[in-house]
Amino acid sequence: DRSSDGGRTAAIVALAATLYFLVAAVATHLVSTQYDPVRDYISDYAVGPHGWIYSSAFLASCIGCIALAVALWVILPIPARSPVGLILLAVVGLTYAIDFYFPTEILAPGAPPQTRIGEIHLVAALIGWVAFIVAAFLIAGRLQHDPRFKHIHAAAVTLSWLAAALFVLLIAVVVATLPIGGLVEKAFILDRNVWALVLTIAALRAVGVTVAPAGLRADRA
Repeated sequence: DRSSDGGRTAAIVALAATLYFLVAAVATHLVSTQYDPVRDYISDYAVGPHGWIYSSAFLASCIGCIALAVALWVILPIPARSPVGLILLAVVGLTYAIDFYFPTEILAPGAPPQTRIGEIHLVAALIGWVAFIVAAFLIAGRLQHDPRFKHIHAAAVTLSWLAAALFVLLIAVVVATLPIGGLVEKAFILDRNVWALVLTIAALRAVGVTVAPAGLRADRA
């Protein structure tokens, strides 16, 4: 039916956007060698000669989060759906769009923004991080109520806890002005994208799209 088709399309868009983000994130580290991957935050990579690579990744994440929220809204039955969590996931997508239009400043570890644009970027990023953690817990906590998603419930919850732990660690690193903020932030972002991939693949399988190798057939709704 149309709802299944809409959920399938949204999930495919989410998968493509998330995979693009991961490819762009790796590519930008390979070409923007002026940055220190351990010290410098990933938003820094959107500034400079090759900044368009990670800038495009911001837009991919915007599209991916919103598409995943739409896919899960359509595919999940009401008992397994967290409306607040899915709305927050869409909000996370919007914060990526804000960070695209308001690029970061290149600052020393722990230094506060010096311009209004830098402040907007930081505030949007913080809202996105917190909104994702809350959304991840809310969404993951309801998955066990749908047999098609029950098998990923534990993984989704674990990844949610890992995101929360990495966020707390990142705050501690920033407050202490330790030169490892970039590494911790990238671990958080990787965890967030793995969470999105796990749910996106489960969504695709739920609507009958085969995404696994070795000829495995997806479960059908």
